[in-house]
Amino acid sequence: MMVFPGDFLGYAEEYIPGYGVYEEDGKLFAATAGKAVVEEKTLRVIPVNSIPEVGKNDVVVGRVVDTRGSFAMVEIARKEGNSRALRHYDRGFLHVSNMSEGYLKNVEDGVRYMDIIRARVIDSNLRLSIKEREMGVIKAICEKCSTPLLREKDKLKCPECGNVEKRKISEYYGKGEW
Repeated sequence: MMVFPGDFLGYAEEYIPGYGVYEEDGKLFAATAGKAVVEEKTLRVIPVNSIPEVGKNDVVVGRVVDTRGSFAMVEIARKEGNSRALRHYDRGFLHVSNMSEGYLKNVEDGVRYMDIIRARVIDSNLRLSIKEREMGVIKAICEKCSTPLLREKDKLKCPECGNVEKRKISEYYGKGEW
């Protein structure tokens, strides 16, 4: 039986608490997520690995940590549909050819340093794509004054200094639905 931290498992008079189980007022509870098992009157919880791995076709959210020529390096923070953090921060690579159906001269026409993006993983080497309408920049800051940019049609504008910047913007930009 799968259990989660705090789930009631039984009574101390019936079982001996083992690994992953704690006793409180004679009742036994799960201390970790996993599979509850009983062996010779000992109740324990075998932890399960619930930290997500990233694979082909997954949608991920990450931060652009470097741009060079035709590539952007993206630190992947999480896999969409799973609120848990990744086992470690994977680095994905976004090539300018995977940013738009149209032609982009360089990577900074699509994304810039510190942008938060929503992307699709296109292979096991963590190459990313933001070509789809739902993919692209979901949060960005002004490169002049570091104020969060607001969306105005197909551009981003700084409410502080008036700077206008172009990106490959996701339909989710500024909505917090990621």
